[in-house]
Amino acid sequence: MLCTTREKRANAGSKMATLLENEDNDDFYSSAYGGFEDEADDVEYSEEDDEESDTDSDISIDENDELVSDQEDEPTKKRRHKVVTKAYKEPAPKKIKKEVTKSAPKPRSSSPILSGNVERKRMRDSTTQKSLEVRQRTQAAENSRLQDQNKRKSKESHSMTQEQLLEEAKVTELKNLKSLEMFQRLELEKKKTKLIKRTYTGPMIRYHSVAMPMIEVVEGENGKEENKIVGRCTRNFITYPDENTMKQYFNFEKPKPVQKSTCIVSRLPARYFDPLTKQPSANLTAFRIIREAYYTQLEKKVDPRLPHVAKWLEWRKQMRAAKQNPKAVKAH
Repeated sequence: MLCTTREKRANAGSKMATLLENEDNDDFYSSAYGGFEDEADDVEYSEEDDEESDTDSDISIDENDELVSDQEDEPTKKRRHKVVTKAYKEPAPKKIKKEVTKSAPKPRSSSPILSGNVERKRMRDSTTQKSLEVRQRTQAAENSRLQDQNKRKSKESHSMTQEQLLEEAKVTELKNLKSLEMFQRLELEKKKTKLIKRTYTGPMIRYHSVAMPMIEVVEGENGKEENKIVGRCTRNFITYPDENTMKQYFNFEKPKPVQKSTCIVSRLPARYFDPLTKQPSANLTAFRIIREAYYTQLEKKVDPRLPHVAKWLEWRKQMRAAKQNPKAVKAH
């Protein structure tokens, strides 16, 4: 609790470096695994440092290269300053150093961040251009508005002479006369096309339906008759223009009774009507008697010399003989 709550001192850790220098060296680091101390003539370590320094010098920072953050540099620094520990080896003979050919720097591929920056730059340019066009259009509209306003002010401020006023009045009068003539012509056309309601002037029959009070006659206290309104009722009236029209539509003569046709043979109510003789008949027997009488009279009026009449007269004789002797007809 004390360490977490108390404030940090301004000179905290200032004597740590002096303490480490005065500390006694441990034999373990000088004897185990060949020792951990740096060797002055360490060829391999020096070559690695040289290669790293050469590659660092070859790389040049371009304007379009990416910026490397400090966090990415930290592991490389730690790798360079880290103490190299290796097993014990016999000292190798010195080798002749070969000239290291410096390789040409590889062309770096364009970074996606760069393309994104270019795209954003293009977008910014298009946005700037559009905003500039909008500003120009707004300025042009404002200028035109101001010009129109100035023209109106100049017209209003310009005072006309008496002669100019008279000329303008004449022109206005002509325009008004033309518009008046056009209006009058349109009104006449409307009156022509307007439908005129036709009124019927002939005789008319009117039907009237009215409500009237119902009056009941009652005897009063003095024995006199008095009229008392009991309720209301409806009355329908039909009025005619003259008496002849009323007689035409309302004929008061009684219609003639329909006479029922009777059979001329039996004097019974007729049920049938013969279209040839135009006579009614009550039954089949009366019908045959009427037809026989008709044929008998027809035989006296026709000319027997005609071939078709002679043939018909022969058929009549056979039928008459058949009626007199029905047995002979059956045997034949």
